[in-house]
Amino acid sequence: MNKKQVILDMDPGIDDALALVAALNRLNVLGVSTVAGNATQEQTFQNAHRILQFTRHSTVPVVSGADRPLFYPLLTAEDIHGFSGMGAYNWKAPDVSPGDELAWNWMARRLTALSHPCHLIATGPLTNIAMLLWSHPEVQSQLTSISCMAGALPGTKMDKTFEFNVYVDPHAADVVFRYGHDVHLIGINAAHSALLPLSELERFKKYGRVGHMLFDLLGFYAEHARGEGGDPSAMPLDDAMVVAATDAPEMFQWEEMPLTVVREGPLRGTVVVAPYESKRAPVKIATTVDVSQFFEWLWASLDE
Repeated sequence: MNKKQVILDMDPGIDDALALVAALNRLNVLGVSTVAGNATQEQTFQNAHRILQFTRHSTVPVVSGADRPLFYPLLTAEDIHGFSGMGAYNWKAPDVSPGDELAWNWMARRLTALSHPCHLIATGPLTNIAMLLWSHPEVQSQLTSISCMAGALPGTKMDKTFEFNVYVDPHAADVVFRYGHDVHLIGINAAHSALLPLSELERFKKYGRVGHMLFDLLGFYAEHARGEGGDPSAMPLDDAMVVAATDAPEMFQWEEMPLTVVREGPLRGTVVVAPYESKRAPVKIATTVDVSQFFEWLWASLDE
């Protein structure tokens, strides 16, 4: 099977860790860029390195990106992911110093060198992607798609009033929706329809040392994210769904519409339909996901 080649832009983050493990098994990961979001940029960079080392993929390059949103101070998700972004997990690994090249410049250089286009998967705030599209618009021809864990389908009923990644950097999300080509949005309307029952956590232990690592991480996450999606006995796995949408988009239903983002005020971070006169290209938005297929995909992604 020819695996799709991808670059991952992430803010690890516990559910990012699960998404990264799944991507390493299902896709051809060319590199990981990190952004401030669930934790600080310094922490997300170290977390990405440690996951790759633990999973024996240390040859996958990791590059550091934006340490704050475009125009707002950084808000982290310490209440969900812990101070380090990885709960209470002890990696027993030394820190790694980042290189001098910023993520968007590295992505542009890597994409330009490819003989075939690749997919870009973003599971954190979209700051790095906005900078890429602003500073290197020519790379669009080298991207098959840009898949984002961001926002929600406008007009859908949700259990939360906003989605974290868009709320943290609404200006960056708006840039991506405005200038990106072939943007695919997986919002919390879809992600929170596929909840993992807490009773299923033990199943991760069946997948060796990596499964035990994920069990420990997700156990912390479960105590803080349980109830999102409306069921206190389950939790969402948001970021893994973006990897699934790139690997197997047929398990989703999609709708196309132009999007913009409310960037200020009490509705900050809300994704809305762009006015016709804005002439924005449509974004593909996941409206529904086949839940049973998603979990079949997830478990198969760990059994590699």
